[in-house]
Amino acid sequence: MAKNTTLRNKPANNRVMATAHQTVTHYEGAIPHPEILRGFELQVPGSAARLIKLAEDESAHRRKLELMTIDANISAQQQQLDLGFQQTKSVFRSDLIGQISGLIVCLQLSPLCF
Repeated sequence: MAKNTTLRNKPANNRVMATAHQTVTHYEGAIPHPEILRGFELQVPGSAARLIKLAEDESAHRRKLELMTIDANISAQQQQLDLGFQQTKSVFRSDLIGQISGLIVCLQLSPLCF
């Protein structure tokens, strides 16, 4: 950010006029802007390479965590599907046992009806 301030005197009417100029530069990214990086390198030799390496390592770490999260979500969804299948299978067995038991009762009582 650069600031320029200029003061001018106008002696005729005893007023002071102030002019200010401000320049704002915004840069966003994993590593600093090349000019900022160049400034770091001038102050501390080797720092630019270290900053770039740090950004690369952070990016690799973030991708690894994202893959782990995706794998965990897939595993949880598979477990939910398996549990749903087991519940459906248990309900089917329970219904089948009830139907067979009802058939047995009907067959045992049918001679009494005739």
